[in-house]
Amino acid sequence: MSIINLQNGNFQIPDKIVFSKDKNYNDILKLVQPNKIWDIQNGYKWIYFDDIEIDKLFFHIGVCFYNDKLFCIDFSFTEKQEKNLTWDNWNEKEEVNRKETYDKWLTKNMGSKRNFEWGKVSAYFDRKAGSSSIVIKYQ
Repeated sequence: MSIINLQNGNFQIPDKIVFSKDKNYNDILKLVQPNKIWDIQNGYKWIYFDDIEIDKLFFHIGVCFYNDKLFCIDFSFTEKQEKNLTWDNWNEKEEVNRKETYDKWLTKNMGSKRNFEWGKVSAYFDRKAGSSSIVIKYQ
């Protein structure tokens, strides 16, 4: 199953919801129960979903709104549910490998194109945060 619609940038969580540019922050909150909400108090609001199983992978998804409009979706996945992650069991080499896994996943699921009329998609490694993920940034 493809969770990213390449025609319009919609992002679908199976049996849950489709995130699209025409839905605002309050629309989403009416449809689903997130794991966590974070209002940064500067126009940005995040809605988080953990351990969403899609195609035998466990996704962690952050949906960001700016002034209540969809701004970006940041997500990562693992092959098994990961609990109790700490800096003690973190390894930079493994995190860089995870970023490479995300690049391969994008190529398998989307091909090589990453820029679209509706936005762009990329995998990244953030050394300061010690994490890797995929981001869909909408225009």
